[in-house]
Amino acid sequence: MFLDLPRLVKLQRVILVFALKAFFSSFSVTVSFTCSERRNRGTAHVRCFGDKVREARLRWLGHVQRRDSEHIGRRMLRLELPGRRPRGRPKRRFMDVVKEDMKLVGVREEEAEDRVRWRQMIRCGDP
Repeated sequence: MFLDLPRLVKLQRVILVFALKAFFSSFSVTVSFTCSERRNRGTAHVRCFGDKVREARLRWLGHVQRRDSEHIGRRMLRLELPGRRPRGRPKRRFMDVVKEDMKLVGVREEEAEDRVRWRQMIRCGDP
């Protein structure tokens, strides 16, 4: 399914609002429309939903990187399909997004071998 940028942003916003409502209702925090979203997240001690998703992607990448080099998940991570990609703007692949996340957080793939240190470096979802 191909979405243009405005529709994608709107969809992400809808998902974010749904996730926040579900999260705050589990803590019995009422979300009034006059309160700012940032203040509500501060009350529950949670950062932006995008940060949580970024942390989960990098955590999974670290898990796969520590596996054996012949493991199917690790092989699929580096798989390059033969042939050409379709015309137009290329679709974002998982590794493209992960590389952007790693650049944003400031980590390299080689650092994933030390699990404890990797988890400390990628932690960005909760204060």
